[in-house]
Amino acid sequence: MPNVSHDTLHGFLPGRPKALNRALDLLDLGIPPGVTTETLPTDASGAPKMFARQMDSVLRVVRPDGRDPFILLVEAQTGIEPKKETSWPYYVAYLRDRYKLEVVLLVLCVDTATAAWAARPLHTGLGRPTQVTAPHVLGPANVPRVSRIQDASADLDFAAFCLWIHSNDPDIEGILTVMGEALAQDADREARDDLAGLIEDGLGSEHARKIWRNLMETLFTPRRGTIVGDARLAGQEEGREEGRVAGKAEQLLRLMERRGFSLTEETRQHVTTCTDMPLLDLWFDRAIDATTLDEVFAAPSSTNRVPAPAQNPEHTAVPGQGMTDPRPSAD
Repeated sequence: MPNVSHDTLHGFLPGRPKALNRALDLLDLGIPPGVTTETLPTDASGAPKMFARQMDSVLRVVRPDGRDPFILLVEAQTGIEPKKETSWPYYVAYLRDRYKLEVVLLVLCVDTATAAWAARPLHTGLGRPTQVTAPHVLGPANVPRVSRIQDASADLDFAAFCLWIHSNDPDIEGILTVMGEALAQDADREARDDLAGLIEDGLGSEHARKIWRNLMETLFTPRRGTIVGDARLAGQEEGREEGRVAGKAEQLLRLMERRGFSLTEETRQHVTTCTDMPLLDLWFDRAIDATTLDEVFAAPSSTNRVPAPAQNPEHTAVPGQGMTDPRPSAD
């Protein structure tokens, strides 16, 4: 089933002709550098549409001299799918008939087992095959593993593509570190932030994504004013705030335990589910001298050091429902 990493893998090359050219060079098709591309519809359902047939990415590729354009069908495979053994021959025949151009099927794979499966010729017919579909495959065996910062810096887009192909490599941390160091040197901060976000989207495992997030926080801060940068900065700030709130809640519980209060599970949840930092500060200050839990959790008043958060409906005290805690007081 398509997911973020799958969609990023097949959708990345179409908008980056230079990286696409380098990928095609790996197939030894004799295509000169400098191709241009046009994105084509991916719906192969035909008419009437009995059921949906959706290809991944379809491009019309034009050589620098304008001669011999061809159709490039890019399919991303993050695992073995036997149904593709009938889908791919159909897609090739459909595109050949629709555009009257030669069709190249390129399958991108992130592990060697899937790549070996995808590379098998698909035969249709009895005796002598009526149709043979032989996919071109790019996978860990024939895509370079970028291990030097200078190589990644020379073509960041192609390095990102190689990174995804090798995303299941045992040394994924080393690969990501090289990419992160190269990306941190890029002077175009907006392009850097966008590519950093795409790299995260294209990583299939949460383990690799966690490594990448830690590298981004260590190596550079995303630039404000971009969608990716603002979103990541907001996420980092939200994470830091959540950490501060959780830390204060833990301190409050420890203080009340040290003071000898009898804490029920309901009381603990009341504290740990509170996300209002000023309110937690208020409860903490009260717990230093309070003799009962009712004193700690009483509704804030105008004389409190921390103003009552009246603007927030979640924490607004309502008579009979408010912040007064109906828990037993300490003995």
